[in-house]
Amino acid sequence: MLIEPKIKLMKNCSGIQFIIFIGLLLTFSSCTNKNCGEDIDISSIEVNVTIDRLENEFFNLKTKDAVLEYLDKHKVLAEVFYQRSQYPHDSIVVNSLLRLAQNPSLDTVYKETQQVFGEMKDLKAEFEAAFKRVKYFYPNFEAPKIETTVTGFVNGSDLYMSDSLIIIGLDWYLGEQGTFRPNDVPQYILARMRKEYIVPSAIMFLSSKYAAVDGEDKTMLADMLFYGKAYAFTKTMMPCTADSLIAGYTQRDVDGINHNQERIWSYFIDKSLLYDTNHSTKKKYVDERPSIPEIGDDCPGRIGRWLGWKIIQKYRKESGVEFADLMKETDAKKIFMQSKYRPENH
Repeated sequence: MLIEPKIKLMKNCSGIQFIIFIGLLLTFSSCTNKNCGEDIDISSIEVNVTIDRLENEFFNLKTKDAVLEYLDKHKVLAEVFYQRSQYPHDSIVVNSLLRLAQNPSLDTVYKETQQVFGEMKDLKAEFEAAFKRVKYFYPNFEAPKIETTVTGFVNGSDLYMSDSLIIIGLDWYLGEQGTFRPNDVPQYILARMRKEYIVPSAIMFLSSKYAAVDGEDKTMLADMLFYGKAYAFTKTMMPCTADSLIAGYTQRDVDGINHNQERIWSYFIDKSLLYDTNHSTKKKYVDERPSIPEIGDDCPGRIGRWLGWKIIQKYRKESGVEFADLMKETDAKKIFMQSKYRPENH
């Protein structure tokens, strides 16, 4: 049955549609460089950004017929967030959602989302600026419609994306001030569950549409560069975002990486990790972890992604490749060799 309102983090990904999970989330920061974003002129580019606040409609549901009409009207929401088709009869979903809509605890969460997000002018402006830059590089890009909801943490879905639709579970992004928070999410990930993470997370996952990959290349290096492209894409579309925040690190993490980058790189080389194809080994250095004790207790998780980004940055500098051509390049070994990457002194 639907969770009312308990929390369980689940994974579900298929095709070009993505459920974005908190472990992969990024954060957004105020512009630290007053000239950021002036590298290209997007003033004449038009995008249509609309945000449909479905939570307002949801908390006005009073009857079973109204709930059923709501599910029929919002079919993607019904399937992704409530898994409508998984139940033998609609009455199960309808009854559960009606109870959720009338649950005092969830009503508290709803009011908190109204306080935190307000009219969403800032969120809309962030999406608009990022989408304009996407359209600059990819003229055929059409901004997806955006919907918001309060999930009650049903089925563990916080953010859904497809080519044409983004659905945001606002209650996931209330941060520490939220009365209710996910129970099964580690603290180091909870620290990144805030409003400012939403747009960068969406843009990062949008990158997968444009980042070509070699499906036959199962090496650590290929995985590192896949994420490196995603970080580079996010930085290009949101240039005022600090590098440390794109990677989901604290500034202390970044300072530690910079101080120890030769040791980190030497570890990868000494252990011959770049061309390792073992799935478990790759997960240690690329997937979400609080730290990587194999390298050092102060080495943050996902360090392989960070290194992949640094290699991508060096490759662009050395080759002069255009951004769109970078995203099309599938030869991981070529990128690495031509990057001539070596740790920089700090």
